[in-house]
Amino acid sequence: MLAAFVLLGPGRNYYVQWSAIKKIQAAVLAKDYREQFHQISVLADMGNADAQYNLGLLYWRGQGIAQNDRQATYWWGKAAEQGNSDAASLLAQAYSHGRGVERNDQLALKFATQSADKSNANGYYAIGTLYAQGQGVPQSYEQALSWWRKAADGGSTEAAYCIGRSYYLGEGVEKDDQLAVMWVRKAVDMGEPNAQSLLGTLYSLGHGVGQDDRLAFEWWIKAAIAGVPEAQYSLANAYELGKGIGKDDAQSFAWLVKAAEQDNVRAQSALAFAYATGKGIAKSDAEASSWWLKAASQGDAYAQANLGLAYWTGAGLTQSDADAVSWWLKAAKQGDVSSELYLAVAYARGRGIAKDEKSAEFWLLEAAKAGNVEAELNLGKLYYTGIGGKPNYPESAKWFSTSASHGNAEARTFLEMMKEKGQFDSKTL
Repeated sequence: MLAAFVLLGPGRNYYVQWSAIKKIQAAVLAKDYREQFHQISVLADMGNADAQYNLGLLYWRGQGIAQNDRQATYWWGKAAEQGNSDAASLLAQAYSHGRGVERNDQLALKFATQSADKSNANGYYAIGTLYAQGQGVPQSYEQALSWWRKAADGGSTEAAYCIGRSYYLGEGVEKDDQLAVMWVRKAVDMGEPNAQSLLGTLYSLGHGVGQDDRLAFEWWIKAAIAGVPEAQYSLANAYELGKGIGKDDAQSFAWLVKAAEQDNVRAQSALAFAYATGKGIAKSDAEASSWWLKAASQGDAYAQANLGLAYWTGAGLTQSDADAVSWWLKAAKQGDVSSELYLAVAYARGRGIAKDEKSAEFWLLEAAKAGNVEAELNLGKLYYTGIGGKPNYPESAKWFSTSASHGNAEARTFLEMMKEKGQFDSKTL
């Protein structure tokens, strides 16, 4: 729905403006975006701020013209200069995300404030979001909620959703599923797709409502059709597991692709796994590595670990030990245990990085802290051989014993061997 238009004064070709507005109204009813674009352009070129705002919307959405973020922000800038508060709020979001313009937190705050100063609910929402993310202002969920409440009171569906999400996650407020449901339902009643997705999740988990897979599915599919990637991912899982709907691998894969193409990192990782294993689709190492890279670039530790493994083995891309180690380091810094184990191997062998037994020891110890049985076994081996060629039998026996207690048969074999050779006393363990 396009915003209403205010005519410029009679001295600004009043008749041409009136004629264009009438044609725009007819084009809106006919859903003729090309004609809308043409007539709105006429008004925008004449300096009509409402037309400039709406022209930005058409460019942003790719309606009646090829999608163009830069043109969208250009026209919103024109409208905002004339005091259009809706354009200012959208410019704030564009600068916040770096979409159509270079990211600039201070300009995001400037335009959000400009919009809010005119009591625009979208401006309040934009300021709240900046506080939530710590962009241009100190991060504060409490301040975010304060602004979102003002926005929600003014009819902002996004703000009502954000308040509900805050109560669900306990961000800035004490976690309260009942209040989460109340605010999410308010947003749903106003037609907010993200709220529909979250309501589906609440039903799936039984948080604040009775657990109901069927209702979860129904809300997810509404949101998924509206293009919410999180809902599309949830829908893919529902079809895969047959929760709330009959099991359907084809539908599961289709929704997974939709979510992944919208940069949902969990969907990208799941899609990579599907291609890597041939689950529900023909196995393809090239496709798998492509999706691992997309998810890994968004900081997903699981994807980073698997991308490293793909580089290590040359599965679907050019083999590179150095790239493997680079991605494992990123994942290990996030606490990914498998990457810690892989790094230990790389350091121990001097593959992709300079050989360093102390670094191998460090990463094995990190993995062992998480109870990784392989790390415990390999620590036993490392100390048995000895760092720098100096065996440490007590430490070796300790780690073999720990691994064996976790069910590792190879560790038990090493312990028996050490016992036969008199290399440790079980009483000292």
